[in-house]
Amino acid sequence: MIKNALLNRKCRALSKNQNNEHSTYRNASSIGILYNAAEFQNYLISDLINSLEADGKTVARLAFTEKDSEDRFSFCKKNVSMTGNLTKDSISFFAQQRFDFLIALDLSGDMNFKYVLALSKASCKVGIDSESINDFLLMSIKASENQSQNIKELIRYLKMI
Repeated sequence: MIKNALLNRKCRALSKNQNNEHSTYRNASSIGILYNAAEFQNYLISDLINSLEADGKTVARLAFTEKDSEDRFSFCKKNVSMTGNLTKDSISFFAQQRFDFLIALDLSGDMNFKYVLALSKASCKVGIDSESINDFLLMSIKASENQSQNIKELIRYLKMI
């Protein structure tokens, strides 16, 4: 509870300093995907990555998981300290990358996910409409029950930018 309050305070400060630079999908070269692995299965993320790479984009991903994993492309609650320090180098590296777009896929509202999203240096953050992360998104789509449909809709609108 105290950790959530401290991280929430840091997130609010980060949202005020956020720079949303406008870019077009056509001109974008790098895209990051930050997702909740409990909500979005690996095959959906793989399909998303393949779709973006087919358009010539460089793609990086980072998964939020419930339990700690040896996978360097994932993080859990334990990897974000109470004071906001990141205990895994791969999380810091991902957050510091200057993506043209960052796709945020989370409906849980987890504070640790939100904090890593807030830290991201991406020029434009897009995702699924969620009250907990809307302050950080430049564009969001309305969530449906079908996660595959959510991803397809997000890509469809992203390509319109």
